[in-house]
Amino acid sequence: MKWVLGVVVTAVVMVLMITDTRSQDNQLVVVETDDDDDGVTVEEYSEPKKLVDISKVFIPTKEWQVIEPDHVVLPGLHIRMNLATGLKEAKLLDGDDGTDYEKSLERLRKTGHTGVTGAGVSSNTPTPEAPPTDDQDEEYPRAALMRDNILEALKNIKSEDGLTPEELSEEAANTKGKFRSYGELKRDFKELNIAVETDSEIMTKLMKQYRDSDDDRVTILEDLEYLVHQFDNAITFVDMGGLQQIVVTGVNASSSAIKKGALHLLGSAVQSNPKVQIAAVEAGLVQALIRAVAYDTQEGVARKAVYALSCLVRGFPFGQQVLVQHGGLEVLRKVFDRKDYLSLPLQLKVVSLLHDLLVEREEAQGERLKQLLRLNINEQLSTGGWCPAVSSLLAAASFDRRDRRYDMGAALRNEMPLRPDHDTVDKVVSAMGRMVNVCRYQFYDALPLLRHLAHTYNDLAYKEQFQDDNDEGHVFKSIADMIQRLLKNIGQRNEL
Repeated sequence: MKWVLGVVVTAVVMVLMITDTRSQDNQLVVVETDDDDDGVTVEEYSEPKKLVDISKVFIPTKEWQVIEPDHVVLPGLHIRMNLATGLKEAKLLDGDDGTDYEKSLERLRKTGHTGVTGAGVSSNTPTPEAPPTDDQDEEYPRAALMRDNILEALKNIKSEDGLTPEELSEEAANTKGKFRSYGELKRDFKELNIAVETDSEIMTKLMKQYRDSDDDRVTILEDLEYLVHQFDNAITFVDMGGLQQIVVTGVNASSSAIKKGALHLLGSAVQSNPKVQIAAVEAGLVQALIRAVAYDTQEGVARKAVYALSCLVRGFPFGQQVLVQHGGLEVLRKVFDRKDYLSLPLQLKVVSLLHDLLVEREEAQGERLKQLLRLNINEQLSTGGWCPAVSSLLAAASFDRRDRRYDMGAALRNEMPLRPDHDTVDKVVSAMGRMVNVCRYQFYDALPLLRHLAHTYNDLAYKEQFQDDNDEGHVFKSIADMIQRLLKNIGQRNEL
C-alpha cells in the first residue's frame, strides 16, 4: 500500500511539471527508458529565445524619458511611474555615465541576447519561432499521453471506505440533500436571536408579573429561584430590589406555598454569595427567618426557613453574629422540644447547621477565627441545652431486631441506602463528635445506646466488605469508625 501511495505522489508531481510544456521557458519532459528500467528520465527542454529588434532598445540619458510600449529596456536604469501622466519613465542611475548600459547594448549586438531569459536579437524584422525538432515532436505526445494516463489512474483510486470518486460525489450529493445549508442555518439562527432574552430581562419581566398579579406566583418564584443559582444573576436580582419586592413580601405572605417559594429563592440567592448575604442581613431577613422557625406551624415552612438560614450564615461571620445577637441559637434549640415524629427532618436540618458552624470554626484562621471565637458558641452549647437535645436524636435511629436483620440482609443484596435511620445516625454522630469537648459529661448518659449502635454498624460493615471492594463505598464502615472515635472521646471522662 505504501508503494502504491509513493507512485501516486510521484505521478502527481510529474503531472504538475509537464502540464502545458509550451507555456514556460524551461520545461521538464518525460521520456521513455528501456523496458528493463523501472524509473523515468526527466530531461530539460528549453524553448528558442524570442528575438528582439535592436532598433527598439531604449537609449537612456540623465533626464527622465518616456518608455514607449514597444521599447526594450535593458537592466541597470532608474524607472518610475509618472503619476501626473500615467506613463513609465526611465533614466540613468545617479552617478552613472551610461558606460554599463552601453556595454549591455554592445553585448546584445555581439552575442544575440541580453542576458535575460527568452530574449534574443534580430534585425528590424523578427524571425519566426523555430519549430520543434523531430525528437521534440515525439516527446510532446508522450508527455500528454502519460499525463492522461496518470489522471485516469487517479480517478480510479478508491477512498478509505472503498468508494471511487464518482461514488463519493454521489454520496456527498445525497448527504447534502438531508441537511440544511449554512445559509439556511444562519438565517434560522438570526430569526431565533430575535426572541432571545437575557437573564436580566427575564428576571425583570418575572418580577413585574409577580407585582402586578396574584396568579401563578409560586411558579414565578420557582423560575426566579432557578435563575439566581447563577452567581451574577443573584447579584442582579438584589440590584433590582428583588429582596424587598419579592423575598420580604413572600416570607410575610399568608400562603404557605408562597412562603416556601420565597424562602427557597432566598436560600439559593445567598448561598456562597457575600454581596447578597450582606444585602439580606441589611434587609432584616435573619430576624425574619428566626421568626419563621419559631412561630410558623407548618413544618415545611420551618424547614425551608432553616435551609435559607443555613445558606445565609455559613461562611459569613457577620451573619452568624446577627443570628446569635437576636437569639437565633435559642430558637433553633427549642426545635428539639417538639416530640412529634414529623419534626425529625427539621431537627436534622438544625443538627446539620450546627455541625457546619462548628467545622467552620475549627478550620478558620487569622481574623476570621477571631470573629468566630467572639460568638462564644461553646458556652451556649453547654448552658443552652444543646448537648442532651442533640444526643436525644439517637433514640430515633435505634433498631429493633427485625430492622437489624433486614439491614444486614439488604447489605448482602447491595441495597444502599438501606434505611433513612442511617442518615440520622451519620448526622447526629458527626455533630456529637464536634461537640464532645464541650458536652463530654452530658454525652456520658448516651454511652449504652452508642455501644449498641457500634455493635450494629460493626456487623453491617463486616457484611459490607463482601459487596464492594472500593473503600469509598464503605458507608457502614465509615459510620462505625465515627462511633468508635466518639466512644473513645467520651470515655476520657474518667481520666479528667
